[in-house]
Amino acid sequence: MSNELILQTASTYLKANYPELTAEAMIAFLVTVADDGQVVDEIAAKMGMSEPAAYHHLKLLGSSGAKLISIENLGDGRNLVNLTDLGLAAKEAINAALSAVL
Repeated sequence: MSNELILQTASTYLKANYPELTAEAMIAFLVTVADDGQVVDEIAAKMGMSEPAAYHHLKLLGSSGAKLISIENLGDGRNLVNLTDLGLAAKEAINAALSAVL
């Protein structure tokens, strides 16, 4: 399965259901889906951007936005990112869409 197919399928689903998301927020969602339970700086490193920039995009996915992820302050300057029930449902829908095209 190519990265292009994954990105196209995920972005089609996310655009249809969460039109307010930016392309960067969609990528942040895919990075989060790939390994749930990461801290923001890990996601930032995988996205090739600063932690503040990644946090900005993740906020669009969080409780004040699409509600696909939760961001929990760990009290040591780090923020843990996890999928919410809506995020898990989106992950399952994207996986189902990918299975349908294979």
